[in-house]
Amino acid sequence: MKFEALFKPLQVGPYKLAHRVAMAPLTRMRAERESFSPRPLNAEYYGQRATKGGLIIAEASPVLSHGRGNPATPGIYSEAQISGWRKVVDAVHAKGGIIFLQLWHVGRVSHSSFH
Repeated sequence: MKFEALFKPLQVGPYKLAHRVAMAPLTRMRAERESFSPRPLNAEYYGQRATKGGLIIAEASPVLSHGRGNPATPGIYSEAQISGWRKVVDAVHAKGGIIFLQLWHVGRVSHSSFH
């Protein structure tokens, strides 16, 4: 195989990755419409993609309500959202995966219709 290094373990800080193939953040826009909390569908989605020792970087998640750039993106600024993300993390960890959350604030380009 030409790219053998892709499948070799890698130490990233305290995290030992089984391979060097990571899932990049992708905006899924599947959050609950009222609270912008991750739903069971989010946990299922990430759990399906988790692998033992694999790295997932979850979708960009607004850190403030006025920092939203897309509809239905799950935030990380309320207790309900944190609880929803906990279920996502638990689903990934159940498969032995490692997950990080991409924090997001779109700044001045945030449209008032998202507030």
